[in-house]
Amino acid sequence: MQDIVETLKTQVVEITFNKLDGTERVMNCTLQENVVPVTTGKSRATDKNLVVFDVDKQGWRTIVADRITKVVA
Repeated sequence: MQDIVETLKTQVVEITFNKLDGTERVMNCTLQENVVPVTTGKSRATDKNLVVFDVDKQGWRTIVADRITKVVA
């Protein structure tokens, strides 16, 4: 998952994953400093979760790493 994080820091990435309700979701997301808003909260990122900024919905989202099915940089 570290390679995905490194890519997210430099560009917008399309991540496809299965939501908890079983539906498939495609999200354009990033961790680029010039795109994401400044935050002061504590990150919920763990080795099982990926916290990203959804560029289409302009908000932070958490993806369960095991549910990721495709990553397109």
